[in-house]
Amino acid sequence: MLGWILLAIGIAGFGLAGALDLKTTEFPDWLPYTMIAGTLAVRAVFSFLEGNIWIIGSSVIVVFVFLGFGLLLYFTRQWGDGDAWLLGALGFLFPNSAGFQPSGALPFPAVMIFNFFLIAFVYLIIYSIALGIRNPEIARKFFAGLRSNLKGIASLILAFGIACVFLVYFLNASWGIPLAAMMNLFLLPVFFAFIIIFMHYGRFMEQSFFKKQISVKDLRVGDVPVGERWRVLDKEEVKKLKKKGGKIWIKEGVRFAPVFIITLFVTLFFGNLLLLFV
Repeated sequence: MLGWILLAIGIAGFGLAGALDLKTTEFPDWLPYTMIAGTLAVRAVFSFLEGNIWIIGSSVIVVFVFLGFGLLLYFTRQWGDGDAWLLGALGFLFPNSAGFQPSGALPFPAVMIFNFFLIAFVYLIIYSIALGIRNPEIARKFFAGLRSNLKGIASLILAFGIACVFLVYFLNASWGIPLAAMMNLFLLPVFFAFIIIFMHYGRFMEQSFFKKQISVKDLRVGDVPVGERWRVLDKEEVKKLKKKGGKIWIKEGVRFAPVFIITLFVTLFFGNLLLLFV
């Protein structure tokens, strides 16, 4: 029963955060706070009824780890404080599987955080590609720039491919590892090529799409100035800047909140994504 109640809180909170983020690029600060408060109340009731303090205690320990890591990303300007609190809420909701998954070799919080960052990486790729498809002119500029760097990129991929071949030869000659057992190593240059190209694409999108200069008269509440931590401008700040006039650089960033509800469902109903690579 506890697990299903917590899941309902997660679906409602993360679902609303994801929908608002996609629609307006932000969600209210009270949303993750309300999720944590609701989870605390539910866990307190079950802790009292079952006489088990660890129903609350385990959540408190995990929430500090998840929230601390989220705030570290916030202070290093990787994402907003709202995302940090959503990560804390994720850890507070499910410090364990609550019966949805059997116990595994890894602690459940480690599985949750690994799944989160793997899903976030895939989501970032899909999101960036979707933006390029929706903006054909930007995509054309990227491929034009990529062609100018093609020799350097090809040299890197070729050097990495040669290194993989020598690695396979060394492992076979020195350690006696059969070639058939190392065939997957020949896929590494393909993955390396994908990573190199996507890194170029990510930097290009950051400069061309996620960062732009606008007149302060076009500023809106919720815009984020470049060069600061991910902090949105409130109504008073926008009013003061408009009085000064001029131009300002702002950044949009990836609408990241949907990753939380995806991670919740994948982790509870599928399990450890690491098993896909083993």
